[in-house]
Amino acid sequence: MAKKIIVIGSGIGGLASALRMRAKGFDVTLVEKHPDLGGRARVFKKNKFIYDGGPTVITAPYLFDELFLLFNKKISDYVKIVPLDLWYRFVFNDGKTFDYNGDDKAMEEQVKKFSSKDFIGYKNLVNFTKKIFDKGFTDLSDRPFNNLIFMLKQVPALLKLKSYKSVYSLVSNYISNEKLRRVFSMHPLLVGGNPFSTTSIYTLILFEYTGSSSKVFMFFYQNYIKAFSFHS
Repeated sequence: MAKKIIVIGSGIGGLASALRMRAKGFDVTLVEKHPDLGGRARVFKKNKFIYDGGPTVITAPYLFDELFLLFNKKISDYVKIVPLDLWYRFVFNDGKTFDYNGDDKAMEEQVKKFSSKDFIGYKNLVNFTKKIFDKGFTDLSDRPFNNLIFMLKQVPALLKLKSYKSVYSLVSNYISNEKLRRVFSMHPLLVGGNPFSTTSIYTLILFEYTGSSSKVFMFFYQNYIKAFSFHS
């Protein structure tokens, strides 16, 4: 008889965990307090309006592909993922705007629109956050931090990457224009963090957004959550 597993919460993490354990042959029960799946990514209706409960973009679609491949299925058979040309538009109180996307030339124009002298600092910031991305995401994102010795071994590298600074503080080391500082410090907000207090390790998101191969996609999470039910 298969071992029984209970997963509490049907957010992206809960759904992914349930699917991975189901693929390993466990008898999985998913518990959710809402009448629909998705957690922060749920889509719900209220007073004839449709609301997104949370995220509407993804930066690593291959992670979603993996879950479908566990059951020999293709995500493209269920969901259409669309690359975005414009990711964000920042509107400041003086009416100025900053259009954020993954095109190097466009980003150069946007940065220089606010401060030409900060463009070099911006490029240096991206190069530094690549080191953070390589360590924080490539090396550590799939490693469980349940071993004290393993965690302690990471301390020297994290200190070298200035993890003791906040995101805003690290960005300010490279960029002097206050508006640009806020633009390139906003990424912790995507995970509910405060740029002024969240560790600078989270600038790995900045590199993921602005690296040479960066791309942001959008799809309707409602369709994605439905697609996740392909293997109940």
